[in-house]
Amino acid sequence: MLYGAYAVADDLYFGLIIQPQLFAFFTLVNILQVYWYTYRWKKRVFIAGLALCVAYAGLHIGFWKADERAVLNHSDGAVTFLGVLPAIFIAVGFFPEFYVCVKEQSVEMSNFFIMLDILGGVFSTISLAFDHTFDYVASITYLVVVLLDIVLALMKLYFHIRGTQGRLHRDDSSTIETHTNVRKAYCLPT
Repeated sequence: MLYGAYAVADDLYFGLIIQPQLFAFFTLVNILQVYWYTYRWKKRVFIAGLALCVAYAGLHIGFWKADERAVLNHSDGAVTFLGVLPAIFIAVGFFPEFYVCVKEQSVEMSNFFIMLDILGGVFSTISLAFDHTFDYVASITYLVVVLLDIVLALMKLYFHIRGTQGRLHRDDSSTIETHTNVRKAYCLPT
């Protein structure tokens, strides 16, 4: 949300403006699907989803107007703060994943997802280079994602080399038994 407001106020490319909004929308849809299908709260989920959309839109417009006013008043500190804060939130959001990976000695994320996330950050940063001036503050958000995804990929490679990557390498007999039963059910070689 903060980065979307920064992108609008800083007049970045249209794709970089709608990217955070689409991400927030699909995240909201995902959360609402969990409540819809798990708890069967049909009316409550609809009302909660509508309330979250209105709250998100209100906060987004508020941050956008605050950022726009800071740009008009030449308050570079406030503009930089609203541009860097999302990068800090993204970086902090990676740390629970790092903790789980180190604790389980395995990165349970698909290689395809990590690769797409890295490429998304790289291409978003490259698109900033084609603007009239390169926006270093905006690039921080994308480069943080690229850097931390590379760390995840290296952790996955390290755990693979150590032999602890993946579910079949764990000591939990129920997990191994489940995979064996799945292999037998689908006639897969062991």
